[in-house]
Amino acid sequence: MWILLSVIYGVMIGFYNVLRQKASDRSPILFVIALSCSVAFLAISWSVPEAIAVGGKGVALFLLKSVIVFSLWVFELLAFKNYFMSSLQPISAIRVVISFVLSLIVFNEPVIWWRFIGVAIIFCGLILLNEFDRRQLKKDLQASANFQEGQNQLMLQTESKKRRLKAIIFFIISCVLNEISALLDKFYMDVYLPGQMQFWFLLFVSLFAWVGFLFLCLKQKKWLICKKDWGNWFIYICGIILVVADRLLFTALTYPDVLVSGVSIIKQLATIVTVILGGLVYKEPNLKQKLLFLAIMLVGIVIVVI
Repeated sequence: MWILLSVIYGVMIGFYNVLRQKASDRSPILFVIALSCSVAFLAISWSVPEAIAVGGKGVALFLLKSVIVFSLWVFELLAFKNYFMSSLQPISAIRVVISFVLSLIVFNEPVIWWRFIGVAIIFCGLILLNEFDRRQLKKDLQASANFQEGQNQLMLQTESKKRRLKAIIFFIISCVLNEISALLDKFYMDVYLPGQMQFWFLLFVSLFAWVGFLFLCLKQKKWLICKKDWGNWFIYICGIILVVADRLLFTALTYPDVLVSGVSIIKQLATIVTVILGGLVYKEPNLKQKLLFLAIMLVGIVIVVI
């Protein structure tokens, strides 16, 4: 049953990633996070009685998770702001590697030799994708040279390379934080109920985002949203998807026979959905070639999960 719940979660998060990015195209990032989490919190607010029962220690643990998740969301959205979603998303396959190692160390999951082959294939896919993306960027910059001369051309090349490198670093940080959060989820679900986790997590993340957004407004000395931002319907859909998907994930982690590495690998379905849907929505270049490299990584993922 935990496998089915993880599959549904992965598909829903794939849609969530693209819709959240669409929302942040129309409205400030912190506002998108704040409002979507507030919508999700309102949907789960009926669980107040059981949430209060966790005590001070439980609240502190959920606060820690909220800080980690809020940080990874910001890094992830900043990455997508700087580079193509379909190029960055396959890098999330490193989560499988991180989860695989952590599962061996922390949860003493069985060591099987062919899983190491799967991890190696995943890395091969990542290397090939990065090399293809680097060459394509170089080709695009050379093509733009027909319209740029001298110093302008040099500035364009330098800026494009910086944005790509910045996006990759941001996205890798978000992937590492994501796996730390996933590790905490398993520990928490051995002690607390899914509703308790969601209540405090969504409450804290909403508060962080609203405080951050208001601070940004004060810093720039202007209100950064207008009436149309409240009508950004992508945000409300993200909130509903978030609360439903997380409930499925947390429920999956309560099963006694669940494998943390297995859940992490199945969650990579989100990568497939995000790359395909994001590539189509944003009309990103070379989508077919990127899917080929993604397929290589998926072979590795399947080998690891067997």
